[in-house]
Amino acid sequence: MPMHEDPEVGAVYQDADGKTFEVRAFDENEGTIDVEYPDGSVETIELDAWYEMDLTQVESADEEEDEDLEADYDEDLDDENPDDNYEDEDDR
Repeated sequence: MPMHEDPEVGAVYQDADGKTFEVRAFDENEGTIDVEYPDGSVETIELDAWYEMDLTQVESADEEEDEDLEADYDEDLDDENPDDNYEDEDDR
C-alpha cells in the first residue's frame, strides 16, 4: 500500500522488504527526503517516489529503550517506600 503521509523527520520507517531507515531531513521546496539506514549509509529519496513506497512507521530502537527505561523507573517508584528514606523515626 503506498505511503499517503508526508515524511516525519526523526521517524523510523520500514519498507516492504523489512529494511528500516530514519528520516533525517525533508526539504519540501526541493521535494527530497534524506534517510539514514542502520548501517550509517544515507540516501536521498524524491518525494514522488516516497508516495509510491510501501512503508510503515515503526518505533526506533531509541524509542523502545526510552519506554523500557520509563517503565523500569515507574516500577522502582511503585516499589519504593517513602519511610525507607529515614534512618530512625525522629527524622520523619
